[in-house]
Amino acid sequence: MIQVFTHTNSKRLTYTLEVFFGTILKEPFEVITDRSKLDIKKHWVVNYSVDSIPNALQIQPHTLLFETDIKKQDIVVTHQKDIPFFFKTSDKAELIFDVFASSFYILSRYEEYLPFKADEHGRFPAKESLAYKANFLNKPVIQLWAYYLAYKIQKYHPNFKFQKPDYQHLSTIDVDVAYAFKGKSFLRRSLGYSKAIATKNKELIKLYKYYLDTKKDPYDTYDYLKQLQTQSQSKWLYFFQVGQQGYYDKNLSLNELCPLIKSLAEYAEVGLHPSYQSNRKLSFVAKEVKALESCLGHPVTKSRQHYLKLTFPDTYENLINVGVAEDYTLGFSDHIGFRAGIALPYPFFNLCKNEKRPLQIVPFQIMEGTLKDYMNLDVEEALIQVKNLKKTIQKTGGTLVSIFHNSSVNELFEMKGWNRLLETLLEES
Repeated sequence: MIQVFTHTNSKRLTYTLEVFFGTILKEPFEVITDRSKLDIKKHWVVNYSVDSIPNALQIQPHTLLFETDIKKQDIVVTHQKDIPFFFKTSDKAELIFDVFASSFYILSRYEEYLPFKADEHGRFPAKESLAYKANFLNKPVIQLWAYYLAYKIQKYHPNFKFQKPDYQHLSTIDVDVAYAFKGKSFLRRSLGYSKAIATKNKELIKLYKYYLDTKKDPYDTYDYLKQLQTQSQSKWLYFFQVGQQGYYDKNLSLNELCPLIKSLAEYAEVGLHPSYQSNRKLSFVAKEVKALESCLGHPVTKSRQHYLKLTFPDTYENLINVGVAEDYTLGFSDHIGFRAGIALPYPFFNLCKNEKRPLQIVPFQIMEGTLKDYMNLDVEEALIQVKNLKKTIQKTGGTLVSIFHNSSVNELFEMKGWNRLLETLLEES
């Protein structure tokens, strides 16, 4: 048992300690505000105060965890042994940086509640983040700080043991458009082909010609994906967009999709891909949840936002209201890495309500479109990035969550070779 001494407890502090000790280090803890109740002989003590306590690891607290408002924070990042730190609070304590306050800042996505320059879809881009600007987006810093703290505790208490989480891979597939041509009327296909010619969309023209020549739909890659799943140890999760059609929402109707959804649900989990439109018309999310539930015949509790559209705290609160318990949206569209500094599921903290909420955030680190379309890498360059990130999470422990699309693994034209990324992630070593 770890005892954390502090003069004042807070919701922010308790939340951070739950992630640090409960989620990462798997060590029970209690917060002590009465110094007379400390038992250094029986428990491992972390002194989160300015007091001097013999044989206790001291971290002098920053004010962040005892505040209730949201305001710009002064942050200076320095690196020690390749680990970034900020919120320096002491020159004399064993830990001169407040890793609890730093962790809360990253986990809560504090910076995303502050003004920022959004991208064309209203999203918070990687380049706006502290992690990108200070060059630690490629590190699961929350876990590194937790391990750093654990090693410091071992200096005072050599018998303190901890175990890093096991590595695992979760393969998630976003089905934005189930089929390129299958299920569409001759008129709709003809109009699409005419538009492709008018806009000089060479890739789409090639797909049309491929379909006409082979009668095989280029987005129908589900047999291939199923084969990969049966050969791997990874968990699999499909997200379906079932909302009404719009400019950014192109999937088939639910009646047309339901047979495919049911077939995939026989061997993989299925979650909701809330439509692009649902971010403006929040009532759409409830309708889409009910629609997918009507197809599956059971509650839908997992989701990932279409186009990764995520606004704090509104998106998550809306999902909570319709019964979603786990969301898989948290990650950047324009850069791979650790948006929340962690490779483990963790609870959502609403800064506006200043409380932990009943939603688990499952962050992802890699999306194939990020590497290809935003980072402008070729397949070989992307493979290097994928292998490096995989090694990082294997070393720190945790879950590597990847996003691919049924349309991106068909080995056709511009996508030729990109399925190698997924196959590399599925390899056991």
